[in-house]
Amino acid sequence: MKSEDLKSKPSLFTLSEILAMGLSALYTFLYLKGVVPECFIPAFVGSLIYVVLCWKRKIYAESFLYLFYTAMAVIGYFSLMPDVLTSTWSISAHFWVISIGTISTFISGFLLRKYSDAATPYLDSFTTIFSLIATWMMIAFIHENWVYWIVIDTLAILLYAKRRMWITVLLFVLYLLMAIDGYFEALSLF
Repeated sequence: MKSEDLKSKPSLFTLSEILAMGLSALYTFLYLKGVVPECFIPAFVGSLIYVVLCWKRKIYAESFLYLFYTAMAVIGYFSLMPDVLTSTWSISAHFWVISIGTISTFISGFLLRKYSDAATPYLDSFTTIFSLIATWMMIAFIHENWVYWIVIDTLAILLYAKRRMWITVLLFVLYLLMAIDGYFEALSLF
């Protein structure tokens, strides 16, 4: 095989990223449509693939985050009731959650910077810590989870662009649009 042929074929990393992206987008789409608990199956598989991909690109906190997502997919699959109503949190609850998230971000970022070769320790920590929070809110059907996702997805686009994971950048653009749609439920874009 010629070297030009090898260069034109997508790598295993790229193919894995495409598969993980598709499964992750499918999860969010199905969640928006209320297809629970089935939506958690692609969430589980896509998250497992991203654990490996993020580790290979030295996005360690995100790798941990995707491991968390696999656990949340299992919990979501076995615990969600189809008749769960969406609720909201008070401003003071959000204040405390954001404060704890911010402090945790700085601690995690500091530790990653000092004890690892993480590429973007503080940005990686922010998207991870607040994704943990937003995921928990999503599983608990707290409507404001979408506002958190809008901020997280916007910064994740920057994070993955810095690591040249362009397919995942596309995923987060899609996530951003779905988060906006989720918050303004009446739009029904997806």
